[in-house]
Amino acid sequence: MTYLQYRITAYRYALRMLLKQANQFALMISTLFYIFLPGLIAAMFFGLGRIIQNDSEQASNQIIWGCLLLQTLLLNVLKPAILDDAHRMFHHSLTKSKIRLIASDIAQLVASHVLLWMSLILALAMGVDKLARAPHFIGFMITQLGMGIMLLYRPQAAVLTLVASLVLLATTSSNLAYLAWLNACLLALSFVKPIRLRYSPTKLTVWSFWALYGLCHAWSLAWRVSISLLVVWGVAVIGVERPELLHWYTPMAALFASLIWASLCIKTTKYINQHRLFWASLKQLGALAQAQHILIFVLYFLCWLTGVILLRFDVFSLAILILAPVLQWCAATIPQRLAVCWGSFAVLTYLVKALM
Repeated sequence: MTYLQYRITAYRYALRMLLKQANQFALMISTLFYIFLPGLIAAMFFGLGRIIQNDSEQASNQIIWGCLLLQTLLLNVLKPAILDDAHRMFHHSLTKSKIRLIASDIAQLVASHVLLWMSLILALAMGVDKLARAPHFIGFMITQLGMGIMLLYRPQAAVLTLVASLVLLATTSSNLAYLAWLNACLLALSFVKPIRLRYSPTKLTVWSFWALYGLCHAWSLAWRVSISLLVVWGVAVIGVERPELLHWYTPMAALFASLIWASLCIKTTKYINQHRLFWASLKQLGALAQAQHILIFVLYFLCWLTGVILLRFDVFSLAILILAPVLQWCAATIPQRLAVCWGSFAVLTYLVKALM
């Protein structure tokens, strides 16, 4: 078996394992998103089209940033499969060439980069003449690839670039200037040494325990916040273009956020079980579980409130907020039933909405 054949085989196996782990999550999403998925794909192509049209440079810059954030979240999920992290050291026994190793990584990155493929499809559909009149879109595709490569080897640089480029959105620079500054930040931040945050509480309490958990599992919180805000932002874009559909998509944003935050209870409950005897000896096991649900609900409430501010208040969104603790309880006590619970709740919400 050649090195390239091994990489392809390992990549396919990692994807199968990833899909196997996501079976329950896919069931939950398919309950609601089989209706909305075509619209969301169309919205992605619409967003890329807005970048090309460049009617408003500020709006185009915002869409560029949103697309880069989305690709960062998606590629971070696929990163272990792309790099074959589980067997990375074994690669050096198959090839001594570092260039060959990096070339294989980049080839699998391109194969996994769904948003880059969407941009390429749109660019091919435009033709050379129209594409020549939109040089910023070519720059955007180069940035997509550059951000993806940086995420593989310098993930901190990619994240800090997203933060810096978010600040740059306050300016009214042209698309080309915005992309130039973004790539300059990406290049400069690639030389910054990894930043490691440390927190050592003087006294261990249930709250400091969860603060330590959040610090050690910051990515688990960051991607949930990012996805929640991206969904709200996507629904807001749909609301601007098709305001008559906004009342259908607003509950969807609240439902999706309730799902991903409730799923966090599955991980935190496992973490509690690992330290159950310690907290039981302090007679604070119940307080630890209560703090878990309070903190997760507060995080969900902040995402929900952002949706209300950017979209509009909806009685169905309020009902979803009120019933969010039920989903959290289900995730913590009977996680295998979370799919049924959330799916039933989603179907019931839209059934009542359709009948009213």
